[in-house]
Amino acid sequence: MVESSGVGYHYLYHEREYLLKLIALPFLIKFLTTLMLTLFGANISYFSASLVIIPSLFAEGWLLAQVIRSFAFNERWPMMLSGETDADKAKLRNRQTCIIAAIVTYVLIHMIFYAVQSALMISPEDFELLATLSNGEELPTGADVSYTPILVALALVFTMIFWFPLIWFYIPAAANIYFKDFYLTIVKQRMALRIIGCYIICLIPFLAGLAIFSNVIVTAFSIDLTNKSMAETIFLDSISQFISLLVGIVSTVAITSGISQFFERKTGTEK
Repeated sequence: MVESSGVGYHYLYHEREYLLKLIALPFLIKFLTTLMLTLFGANISYFSASLVIIPSLFAEGWLLAQVIRSFAFNERWPMMLSGETDADKAKLRNRQTCIIAAIVTYVLIHMIFYAVQSALMISPEDFELLATLSNGEELPTGADVSYTPILVALALVFTMIFWFPLIWFYIPAAANIYFKDFYLTIVKQRMALRIIGCYIICLIPFLAGLAIFSNVIVTAFSIDLTNKSMAETIFLDSISQFISLLVGIVSTVAITSGISQFFERKTGTEK
């Protein structure tokens, strides 16, 4: 999977001009989403915030579906046709179906993720009660701490090798592969831990780069992180959003590369 991570970074560099064209619209939508959440963040619920980001999820899904089709089948957007009407229609129909399936799958995966994330959120009241317990003090009469977020977090950690591959189900959707075959291949080949490691390898350099770049920006513009203005918040969040798109591209290509050896490359209309 280390080699697969290298493939992801190589693809990002080699296809940088094509990817800049693809990433423009998804980044704009993510920027507008970030702007809305920043402007209304204090007066918006977690559920409403999840709904606000749905357009950006569709845009990200479209971007990653195009990346998979480009990497796995050497297709470009917009797609060049051969001039053979029947063959072009079949190819376009298959491509369209795969991309739509990948987008819908990507959005559903993230909506489920946000639902699980909501179960991990600890209320301010519980934070105060936990702080009281950590200080060795007794809880006020009638007060009770909810341990649900902690139990959910532990359950997710111990079952990670089973659910982590599910996050990447948009890959088989875009590559015209059955979900069952994709998942069972990962299980049979014991690839879950390697996929987790691959993702970490793809993530860490970007996190390090983001931290360094953010520190440079903060120092250069004398930004007070404890008292940021709205404009500064939007600017720094936009950088993070752009980096997240790059991480998505690199990790998607890396995992597609790592698992593609177990599947035949299909561009026809049949799975």
